[in-house]
Order: sequence, then structure tokens, then C-alpha cells
Amino acid sequence: MVSADPSSADGATTPPAASGYRARWGLIAAMQHRVIQALASRLGLRIYGIFSRPVATPIGPPPIVAGFAWRLFAAGDEKVLLTAACHSDLGITESFVRQAFAKGDVCDAVLHDGKIVAFSWSAFTPTHDHDGVYVEFGDAYRYTYFAFTLPAFRGRHLPRLFTPCRDRLCIERGRTHCISYISIDNRASMRSFIASGNRRIGFAGYWLCGPIFVPFRTLDALRFYRP
Repeated sequence: MVSADPSSADGATTPPAASGYRARWGLIAAMQHRVIQALASRLGLRIYGIFSRPVATPIGPPPIVAGFAWRLFAAGDEKVLLTAACHSDLGITESFVRQAFAKGDVCDAVLHDGKIVAFSWSAFTPTHDHDGVYVEFGDAYRYTYFAFTLPAFRGRHLPRLFTPCRDRLCIERGRTHCISYISIDNRASMRSFIASGNRRIGFAGYWLCGPIFVPFRTLDALRFYRP
């Protein structure tokens, strides 16, 4: 069972922290954030915006970014990945890596001096969200569920610079679009995701309270379910 907080694939930001949220986004946004977080933690209600973009056919050789390299990690690369992901803030554990690779997921990463400074995980099969709830998506999509950039390397748009490499991966897997979901109070990830060429195509989520599970969605491309 793979479990990770979903976030922006290209913006590589994590869910927002409570501290500093009001200072950055304002009072009304901070109040909305508190409400959304309370609904999730106390009532089990999660509401997400669904974002997607079409895959572009890469033209020419992979991009060259001075001082950085892009690499794809897949099954068989467990030891290499864990060695490169040595910074504790990345949050990549051995158990997570083995479970993700076992279901066919891949990790694309930006490296600096041989160490991972930014990454995103992609899935091509249904993936665990929270508390036994899974997300399923159409065959045309590559689903990104975990992405992060070390604070010292933010602002350089490193994952975005290597988008052609990521799109080539999609094409090789027969996927025509990328898809992901972001909590509707995670303004940083949504802003970065839109700047990367994505657009919101709908909403989805679920209410989970003990044995009660009620999913909802506004489109067919992505749905939540319990096995």
C-alpha cells in the first residue's frame, strides 16, 4: 500500500503549513484553510481540485541545465535512489520506495552533485490516498501523487525545466495527459501547477466516517474508491 501526500508534480510544493498562511494569502484564505483542514481531520471530508494538462511531444535532445541532471528511477533502482535521496527533508523512506516500485510507479528526480534536490512520483495504476481510500484514473493519464523540492532550490523551477523528459516518459507509456489532485486550500501548489500549464478540470473527494464512505466527483477522469 503506497501512501503519500499528493501535491504538485511540476511545482513541487507540499501541503501548506498553518504558520504563515495568513501572512501570505490573507485573512479570508486563512479562514478557508482552517475550515478545510477541520473538515478533513474531524469529519473525514476531503475536497480536491483536479488538474490536468496534455502531454507535449518532446522535440530535440533532453534539456541541459547547468549544474543539474534529471534521472528516472524505477524498479531495480531502490538502492541507488535511497543513496541519492540522503536529505532527510525529502521524506523518502525505504518502505515507501519498495512499495511504490512494486506496483510499477516511477520517480523522476533532479540531482545536484549526485544528490536529489527535487522529485515527483508517477503512477499508472490505482494508488492509495488516505485511510484505505484509493484513487483511480483513466488509461490516458499519468497520475502524479508525491512531489517535493528542497527549500534551498525553490524558485528556480527545476522540475518545470525538465518537463520534456517527464512528457517523454508519458508518451512511452501510452499516456496523453497528466492528472493530479490538490486540496482546495493548498494555494501554493495550485498556483505553481497552473503556472506549469495545468488547468483545473473539475473537483472530486470523499466523506469517510468509520464504515461510511461517500465519494463524489464532477468528472469521469478520476475517482476515489475503497476496495
